[in-house]
Amino acid sequence: MGVSKYACLWDLLDPLFLGSKMSKILKAYKKQLASGSHPHSQAGAIGFKPLFPAPKAAQQNDFNQLANRILGLRTGHQALTIGFTATTSGEGTSFVSFNTAVNLAQVYNQKVVWIDCNFMSPVDELNHDHGLKFSSILENHNLVSELEPQGYPFLIGGGADLQTKKGLFAGPGYKKALTELGLKFDFIILDLPPVLQVSDTALIALGCDGALLVIEQKYLKWEVVNHGVDVLQDKGVQVLGSVINRREFVLPKAIYDRL
Repeated sequence: MGVSKYACLWDLLDPLFLGSKMSKILKAYKKQLASGSHPHSQAGAIGFKPLFPAPKAAQQNDFNQLANRILGLRTGHQALTIGFTATTSGEGTSFVSFNTAVNLAQVYNQKVVWIDCNFMSPVDELNHDHGLKFSSILENHNLVSELEPQGYPFLIGGGADLQTKKGLFAGPGYKKALTELGLKFDFIILDLPPVLQVSDTALIALGCDGALLVIEQKYLKWEVVNHGVDVLQDKGVQVLGSVINRREFVLPKAIYDRL
């Protein structure tokens, strides 16, 4: 359809999500925005922690469309696991993955778990709470049965010791953990380390149904992006597309929308 391999996700996946369902959902969401409400307005809901800032008003619709396309990838009742990564640090992977999880959970009423697997830059708030950590789940997947989610997205910290246990991602316990989580959730969102800085990232992403590459536009270098995608694909990871973070329009946005 003439779209670049690394176009924004919602452009890349349009052929998979055409139909009346999309227009009805978007109309409902626009009505919600008009009323002055958005997903982060539910920050006081039980179990919900706004770990990252809410998107600016202009970004809300973009995040909704991103969640919308991911929603369209799920078929039947089987859970979908999506890994978010970047080529290098600082491109906003955690911000994008977290707010995508928020939209899936609070706009589309999905049971979503967001897992901090970025052991290079972990969320300290999650590692210091009393909740079950992903490092423990990797060692014993039966611990998932003890989870009692209260509010979505449900958040799981990686654990302060996740980096020392990263070898478990190569074992059967990792896939078993994702399988057990899939019995409790509709979507499993993994926030991953940068693929060009951490060799284990591709291995972790291989356990997902697909991976998305987050790219900050002002640091965009196609040769670096190509290298990151090649690293993932060489390991057998299904790269779904990319998300351009902090996108800027040289021309008026209306012109891009017509292209």
